[in-house]
Amino acid sequence: MSLLEKYTKGWGFRTRKPSFSVDDELSAFVTGVDDDGTPVVRIGDTVLRLEDGDPALVDKRVRCRVTAFDADAATGTVVYLETVGESAF
Repeated sequence: MSLLEKYTKGWGFRTRKPSFSVDDELSAFVTGVDDDGTPVVRIGDTVLRLEDGDPALVDKRVRCRVTAFDADAATGTVVYLETVGESAF
C-alpha cells in the first residue's frame, strides 16, 4: 500500500443528491416554500416537500419522516414530526 493510499484510506465522497427510503426519519432545515406554498426541505440537490406543513416553519430545523421518494428525480415528500431548532440568522 502506497503512502497516498494509506493517507486516503476510508475517504469517500458525499453525493449532491442523497437518497432516502420510506419511513426514514431525518432532521433538516425547512429552506423555503414551493409555488403552491408547501414548505420545502432541501438536502443537497434533493428536494423534499413537507406535506401539510406550516409555511411558518421556514428557517426552522424539523424532524420529519419520509412518506415517498423518487431517487431518479431526487424528490419526495415528508411529514412533519416536531420542531427541533431554529436558524441562527
